[in-house]
Amino acid sequence: MGMVDPEFRGAGQKEGLKIWRIEKMAVAKIPEKDYGYFFMGDSYIVLHTRSSGNSFVWNIHFWLGKETSQDEAGVAAYKTTELDDHLGGSPTQHREVQESESKLFSSYFKQIIYQKGGIASGFRHVERNKHDPKLSKVKGKRNVRVIPVDMTWDSFNNGDVFILELNPKIYVWYGSKANRQEKLKGGQYAKMARDDMHSGKAHIVYLEEGETLPEDITKALGSPPKTFKNSPEEDETFSRKNVSNTKLYHVTDESGALVVTEKAVCPLTQDLLDSNDCYIIDQSSAGIYVWKGKSATQQEKVRAMKNAEGFIKAKQYPKGTKITAVNDGGEPTAFKYIFKNWRDKNASKVGEVKSPRGNIAKIDYKKFDATTLHKKSTCDFEADPSLAAAHGMPDDGTGAVKIWRIEDFEMVELEASLYGQFFGGDSYVILYTYKVRGREQYIIFFWQGQESSQDEKASSAIHAQKLDDSMGGAPVQVRVVQNKEPRHFQMIFKGKMIIHLGGKASGFKNRQEQDKAEATARLYQVRGTNELNTKAIEVPARASSLNSNDVFILKMPNETYLWCGKGGSGDERELAKAVAKTLAGRASDYTMVPEGQEPTAVWSALGGKAAYANTKAFESEAPDFPPRLFQCSNAAGNFKVEEINEFTQEDMVQDDVMLLDAYHTVFVWIGSGANEVEKKEAIKIAQEYILSDPSGRDVDATSLIKIQEGNEPLHFTGHFHAWNPNYFKGLEREYTALRSTRHVRNPL
Repeated sequence: MGMVDPEFRGAGQKEGLKIWRIEKMAVAKIPEKDYGYFFMGDSYIVLHTRSSGNSFVWNIHFWLGKETSQDEAGVAAYKTTELDDHLGGSPTQHREVQESESKLFSSYFKQIIYQKGGIASGFRHVERNKHDPKLSKVKGKRNVRVIPVDMTWDSFNNGDVFILELNPKIYVWYGSKANRQEKLKGGQYAKMARDDMHSGKAHIVYLEEGETLPEDITKALGSPPKTFKNSPEEDETFSRKNVSNTKLYHVTDESGALVVTEKAVCPLTQDLLDSNDCYIIDQSSAGIYVWKGKSATQQEKVRAMKNAEGFIKAKQYPKGTKITAVNDGGEPTAFKYIFKNWRDKNASKVGEVKSPRGNIAKIDYKKFDATTLHKKSTCDFEADPSLAAAHGMPDDGTGAVKIWRIEDFEMVELEASLYGQFFGGDSYVILYTYKVRGREQYIIFFWQGQESSQDEKASSAIHAQKLDDSMGGAPVQVRVVQNKEPRHFQMIFKGKMIIHLGGKASGFKNRQEQDKAEATARLYQVRGTNELNTKAIEVPARASSLNSNDVFILKMPNETYLWCGKGGSGDERELAKAVAKTLAGRASDYTMVPEGQEPTAVWSALGGKAAYANTKAFESEAPDFPPRLFQCSNAAGNFKVEEINEFTQEDMVQDDVMLLDAYHTVFVWIGSGANEVEKKEAIKIAQEYILSDPSGRDVDATSLIKIQEGNEPLHFTGHFHAWNPNYFKGLEREYTALRSTRHVRNPL
């Protein structure tokens, strides 16, 4: 394509999310504070960028609201292709339809919140502190959708959670058949709505179906019905049986009409794809892929998504059927799994766009080299603002830092010696000050630990706003979630960021005092390739926490060891040394220990020798098939599965059966809340999953391992970064607390 839209310049050059809305047939950026809010009358383009090794992986989604116009939808599709071309034809394209969003798209947001109206009806921005009565339905066990519904009892059902906003109160109403995951998500959304849409001033009230209702509810909605209807059956998960009937079609419109020719049925082989053509891989209502060959004509590539929409219409598939367009050589993992014995042409990692591998911190893509970035000063960014935009670096990370921890809902300043060290059970406010052309600039980060309470997280956001107000609104605010820290935030700590277990609620003032008070050992898992992404996360101090693929630091009261797994990279070892020096307290007070040469003191500190993740699978740097996680159910005899992209432990749903597919081994994880049928049929579900694999996998050659929540073996937890054995207990405590809570006021 020719010139790129000015709105797209610089897009895709740093990790993170960028969103544009179609306004008057043109693309317009929306502010980050509005990410996750979508107007039902509009169309959007969403770009997600992540680094993978020495390259970037891009996913571009165009989202269509139920009430968007055909013209706006057409512009969104066309502009998506333009952005794809601007990024070299490497991204994967996705068509998203309101309330039928893909799991990948949903994973970008804590909640997807639909707003009535759109740009055509005068809604240009999300309106906060506007307190008109509003009723919303909350759906989703993992990634939540918040759907506005009519203010009437007819909108309610007994299987869902509803949020009724009647200022100054936010009511959370639980249907009698709503599951605990949705109840948790509903409560969490209510707190977010209180803090974001009501400036933290509303009160939250929890209600169960059948309870006596407050007068303001009956005044707004009238008297409730004696019984509520059942929740409509969800169609957001797809049948695996449809996937097993996968077909390959050749698509062309050379004659002026769409011509679709069936070429093969599953199991499909990679050699069926000709780089001179475009193809459709049809998985029925489960979704379709469009594969664009490198040597296909430009017209065929541009028309690929339009042809896919025509294909769906011709097949009479549901309007919300997912469409994913992939490029020859840039196929995502899920696509490769469709084919038997897929092999990458250039031996690149699955799902990765390959670039030459370099030294520590070297990223060759478009001349980005993090080692040279570290040498750049703030004046370099001043002289070339596009450099700052491209790398997400407002400065060189050498500005002044001041950090507070949230304790009893108040800010308590930290000692400077502890900067860079965080507790996963706490939330923090960080003021970063730097200069541009001699003038001070400010960023307020509020960092929220994985196990920090919802009220502490809310307090961190409120205190960040108060600090912002006290500085006349000059700072930029950035919300930072544990394990999702942006590049600039990590660079401030120069590769020495450490996340400890526990927090203020656990009675820990700081880790040094804890170590001195108790003759105990602390174990930290280190991962990263450069100063922009390296951090150490504390894991339980036992031998079973080790992993041959990583580097660990064992901190004891009087000694520190740097344990180097056989599969760990040299980059990680070098970067771990800096972290070890920080934990040891003095530059030379640590000892390097290669795996297999551990002194007795190491095993004693870890409670004795024990098995740990050291299988060949973990030593392999680039497996042909990286692990995939699926959430499964077998309701009404119809096997259903949905994939969870870029999974973490937090994606494990206690109410369901989860499949971790390591290709030669399939783990069946049974959550504590899974129903009796799912528990009984767990192995059968896994066998059905393998039998229905479109790549034609042999069920007898695949190991099936059934495990219960709380009893996960090492070769299972080794597929997760810093698995926390107490994570699910924390969820149970949160759910128990929620059930006993009736009325929640603003914590401040």
